[in-house]
Amino acid sequence: MSAAFKTLSAKAAAQLDKELMSTGAFSIDQLMELAGLAVAKAIYKQYPPQKTASPSQKVLVLVGPGNNGGDGLVAARHLKTWGAYEPVIYYPKKSSKSELINRLVQQLQNLDIKEVSTLDEIKQLLSTKGEVAVTLDAIFGFSFKPPIREPFNDVIGYLSQNHDSLPPVFSVDIPSGWDVDEGPTDIDIHAAGLISLTAPKPCAERFVKSGPNKVHYLGGRFISPTIAKKYGIEDILDKYKADELITKL
Repeated sequence: MSAAFKTLSAKAAAQLDKELMSTGAFSIDQLMELAGLAVAKAIYKQYPPQKTASPSQKVLVLVGPGNNGGDGLVAARHLKTWGAYEPVIYYPKKSSKSELINRLVQQLQNLDIKEVSTLDEIKQLLSTKGEVAVTLDAIFGFSFKPPIREPFNDVIGYLSQNHDSLPPVFSVDIPSGWDVDEGPTDIDIHAAGLISLTAPKPCAERFVKSGPNKVHYLGGRFISPTIAKKYGIEDILDKYKADELITKL
């Protein structure tokens, strides 16, 4: 399984992001929109909405303070506008200084997407069997450095301790709380699925080996062949077929 894809270190991933916004001529808005769209597509494909469910099943979206959280906000908007699910947002540490994030939040408010703010509300939401189809983990990305701090330590701890009885967790880029290179540290949310954005990070190899039936997607189809070759991930482009925005690894 580990030979099925190349990986990109945290340092290289950060350099690649900068290059996409310089020589690549992408704006952060474009990259976040494309990444969030890929996340939503993966959720839709892996956990198809139940047509007979009334009201619609929910997706609990756990949103962190950085770009990983922004990807989650974009994904929530797409899932809502598709009529696929009813997203519920947990965003306890809003980035009020980012005009981009402020706009994303406003877009969700315009769609009347519900927001919860406490662990107790999350517990109540997850306590009803079948109400939540999947929890989208968009808390920490590849720049995360332990330890896990408030207000996310309680939520991540709850998911870790109760994962057997909770809906599946689907993580954006890395499972929150993992080291980007080494994998789980002192806590593991036991994600069932992962979507690697742009290219898999080293911990993705650990993820696919961490248990049976782990699901791994690749998304973020916006790298030029020249940039891909520069970072040694030109094989990534070959993973996509036809008009796919995501592909299962």
